[in-house]
Amino acid sequence: MRLSVRAILTALVLLSASSAWAAAPGERLEKVVILSRHGVRAAMSSPERLEEVSVRSWPRFSVPPGHLTARGEVLASLMGDYFRQLYVAEGLLAQDDCRAVYYWANVTQRTIATARAVSQTLSPGCAVAVGTVGEGRVDPMFEPIKAGRVVADASLARAAVAGRAGGDIAAWSASHRDAIERLDALLMQCPAGPCPPSPGKRRIFDARPGFAEGEDLVSLSGPEAFASGVTESLLMAWADGQDFAALGWRGLDEDTLTRIFALHQAEFDLRLRTPYVARTLGGPLAQRILATLEAGATPERVGQGDAIGPPDARIVFVAGHDGTLAVLGGLLRIEWTIAGYQPNQIGPGGALVFERWRRADGVRVIRARFTGQSLGQLREATPLTRATPPLAAPVFIPGCSLATPEFDCPLDRFEAVMSKASGL
Repeated sequence: MRLSVRAILTALVLLSASSAWAAAPGERLEKVVILSRHGVRAAMSSPERLEEVSVRSWPRFSVPPGHLTARGEVLASLMGDYFRQLYVAEGLLAQDDCRAVYYWANVTQRTIATARAVSQTLSPGCAVAVGTVGEGRVDPMFEPIKAGRVVADASLARAAVAGRAGGDIAAWSASHRDAIERLDALLMQCPAGPCPPSPGKRRIFDARPGFAEGEDLVSLSGPEAFASGVTESLLMAWADGQDFAALGWRGLDEDTLTRIFALHQAEFDLRLRTPYVARTLGGPLAQRILATLEAGATPERVGQGDAIGPPDARIVFVAGHDGTLAVLGGLLRIEWTIAGYQPNQIGPGGALVFERWRRADGVRVIRARFTGQSLGQLREATPLTRATPPLAAPVFIPGCSLATPEFDCPLDRFEAVMSKASGL
């Protein structure tokens, strides 16, 4: 049997992920913060709305728009089970310790349901309450502007974004022509884009690049913004196991999904990872993560007031959105890539994991990684074990990480970098 290059690379990544996090003699894992995107959800738009941008019908979800699907619950529980296996093996968790893990989620149904699904396998047999500020309220950790936690300068935010695009959003968009044509060919089902206009259809080529009005600090228009929601809907339906071929779609596979996500990532990078935007939106979150990782490290840090959860929680699981992870990535200037995804892409259930280790020399360090299920693991709902783990990549934190295999970031340096980045 011949294996594709993708299959070989994915196998190598999985093999390395299964052994990359083994503790060295004398090391001890003390605390973990898992910042996760929610799991597989229904498309945010109705099938009828999505069918305005394609010549094929779209799959139907069995839950309301934006809600976690039944498949999403299963996939989230698989990640929870993997984390439990990993941290039991590392000596951080006992089999029946119900106080070891604390859960917090943003106020949407999909984030709360994700945290609950993870808790069923990460804390099996435990009566877990997922913390949240409550439906209809605004959590300042996730939405600091709406909560009145920070005051943003919208004009400066637009200027910062425009500056990263060379002052010309249209020219920036034109550089993505190949990806735009590829998505057009998929949506309009022609051999190669640009496809002939189809009556009654909105085309990616009709979207004019520029700024748009919206609820976000900065909103963009154009092919990239057009593609962002559409490709996310494709990914969610793919991960949900939906049968596109039965609906007449041709050419939709893992490789195509990887390629068309270049537009989504370009829009996300410009809109959310621009330093001023990332600091404004991600500063309060960074402060909370820092306080959580410091809690209990030394006697004077036992009562960190901004810590998420009780100071004796050894694992803190936070369920947010892809934008949550994107702004933190931009704030810290961290990058990651896992097989089958675009650089810095955050698939459903993908997570930034921050671990506090005490090394054999007594130095406390932070080790960060990005982890998430592969496209194949999502579609097949593959059980995860330490032998067949999710994908993972170590994350280098600029200004902090050292030249070690795990990119050790000494805790005092981590505090300095996080404090400066978040404006403490």
